[in-house]
Amino acid sequence: MSSSESTSTGVRRSRSLVVAVGAFVALSALTACDGGGSSTPLIKTMIKVQSITQSGSCEPVNVKVMPGELLKDAPTNANNNKTEFVTPVTLTKAADGVACSGEASTIPMAPGKWTFKANLPSNVETCERDVPATGGLTVSFKDGDSSCS
Repeated sequence: MSSSESTSTGVRRSRSLVVAVGAFVALSALTACDGGGSSTPLIKTMIKVQSITQSGSCEPVNVKVMPGELLKDAPTNANNNKTEFVTPVTLTKAADGVACSGEASTIPMAPGKWTFKANLPSNVETCERDVPATGGLTVSFKDGDSSCS
């Protein structure tokens, strides 16, 4: 084997090693995002808002989401530092020109008790809900009502 063939083979092996190491690092990063190996998945919650127009337009509503008591087997990387986040809900004007409605999905959350706080035009509404490990939770706010459903 000539020296150029030997160098070419070495370069190919080096490239293959770099690709393999890169793939391993990427897979490790994705595995870390699953919440630390817990069997409990992260859940997205649907937030729905009904309101009325403000000066003829539908203003977006920010819903603050704050973790309370999370389940014991919640993923270790999931919201365990008690960090709150905001889910913006864009509202669309209904055909009547007065009503506004919209919905948005939260970021993935750990199962457990969470507080939802919506900055509605008439007032700020707060409620606490259990986010089940099975998912499927929808939190609905209606401007003028004193709670959420």
